[in-house]
Amino acid sequence: MPDPRTFDHGGGSWPTLQGTIRRGMRVIGPDGAVIGIVASLEGDELVLEGGSHDFVAVSQIDGISDDAVLLADQGDATFGLGAQP
Repeated sequence: MPDPRTFDHGGGSWPTLQGTIRRGMRVIGPDGAVIGIVASLEGDELVLEGGSHDFVAVSQIDGISDDAVLLADQGDATFGLGAQP
């Protein structure tokens, strides 16, 4: 069975825990700015086109609406920090 994170479920759509991501959806950062358009999903990353970012991690998704992927206000602030014992 194909990996659901990379398998195209017809017409450029990918199911995730937050909802279904579709090719062409706007990706909106926590500040409300559009940072790109969904081109594809490869593993745990959304590949974007036409914006300020080339990709974003699926773990940064806060929600999915009918026409947009909304990113959480996190990610860079904690990136690279080790776990606390």
